[in-house]
Amino acid sequence: AAAMEQIQGMLGNIPLYCVVAEFAGVGLFQFFGGGASANSVATGLPTAALGNGLCLAVLIYATAGISGGHLNPAVSAAFYMTNRLSSRRFWLYTAAQFAGAIVGAVVLRLSLPPVFLATPFTTVGSLTAAHPVQVFLLEFVCTFVLVYTVFATAVDRKGAAMNAAPLVIGLSVCAGVFAEGPFTGGSMNPARSVGAAIAFWDFGHLLIYLFATYRKCPACGLLGYSAVAGHLCAPLLLPC
Repeated sequence: AAAMEQIQGMLGNIPLYCVVAEFAGVGLFQFFGGGASANSVATGLPTAALGNGLCLAVLIYATAGISGGHLNPAVSAAFYMTNRLSSRRFWLYTAAQFAGAIVGAVVLRLSLPPVFLATPFTTVGSLTAAHPVQVFLLEFVCTFVLVYTVFATAVDRKGAAMNAAPLVIGLSVCAGVFAEGPFTGGSMNPARSVGAAIAFWDFGHLLIYLFATYRKCPACGLLGYSAVAGHLCAPLLLPC
C-alpha cells in the first residue's frame, strides 16, 4: 500500500491505470504486430499490413476509454502540442509507451523460433542502408497520414468516423505498411523502432526513424489537418 501511494504521488493527479494502459497497449502491439511482420517473410506483405492494422484497431478500442488509446509517442506528442495533454501526462505516456515496446519486443524475440530470428522484426527495409533520405520521406509521409487520421477521426467532433475511429486509424497503418513496408520496415511508431532495436541490440539507422516519426511529423500532421479542416479541432476522445 505504501509503495502504491508513493507511485501515485509521483504520478500526481494522473491515474496509474492510464499509464498502465499505454504500457500494456504498446507492449501487445509490439508483440502481435512484430509477430505478424516476422510471419510475413514466409506468407507475404498482406500478413504484416493486415496484422499490424487490425491489431492496432483492436488495442485502441480496448484502451481508448482508459487512457485515450494513443499507443504511439508521435500521437501523444501531437496531443501535447495542442494542449490536450499536460506536460507530466505526456512524459509519463511516452515513457510507458517506450517501456511497453521494449518489453513486447524482448518477449516476442524469446517466443520466436530461431528460424524467424534470421529475419528480425526490426524496422529496416531494402532502402534503409543505401537510401536514408528516401527512408526518411517514406516514414515521414506515412506517419503524417497516421497522425492526420487520428485528428480527423478520433479528435474532431465534426469527423464522420465517430465510434469507428479506431478501425480507421488501424487501416491507416495498414495502408502505410502496404506502401512502405518492404522499403523501410513500416515503423510509423518511434517506440516500436526503439523496442525492436533494443531486443536485437541493433541501433543502425535508428535515428532516421526517430527523426521522421517523432521529431517533426506530429506537428506537421495536426497542422495539416487543421489547415484542411479550417479549424484546430476540438477533442472527442480524451485521455482519462
